[in-house]
Amino acid sequence: MAKNAAENTPSVENIKDAVAAIEKIDQELLTEKMAYMKRCKVIRDRRADQFDHAADRGIRKKLLKAKIKERGLRRKADAVADDFEDDDLDEYAMLSEKLGDFGDLPLGQAALSRAERAQAGA
Repeated sequence: MAKNAAENTPSVENIKDAVAAIEKIDQELLTEKMAYMKRCKVIRDRRADQFDHAADRGIRKKLLKAKIKERGLRRKADAVADDFEDDDLDEYAMLSEKLGDFGDLPLGQAALSRAERAQAGA
């Protein structure tokens, strides 16, 4: 015989307890996030100070930020194959060789063309 639907329904007390417990955990998460953000702000301020210091020495912030980003992306790209096994590395190298350098690709050619135009105009 089938159970009565009311028997499967949680009690009001169980619902309130569950909601209160989850809300308490959410508050703990928020507190931790705020503390983390506060610590990060100190580090971000130090980073900004370094950009200001570089600017005082004649290095344009915009260009320095671009170079920092490029280096980070290059490290990330270089790390893609770090965990490959030997046979995977061989095939990865073969794919890279067949695809060619960035300058051989349409996007790379467009970037190089734009850079040449910019240099010609400078």
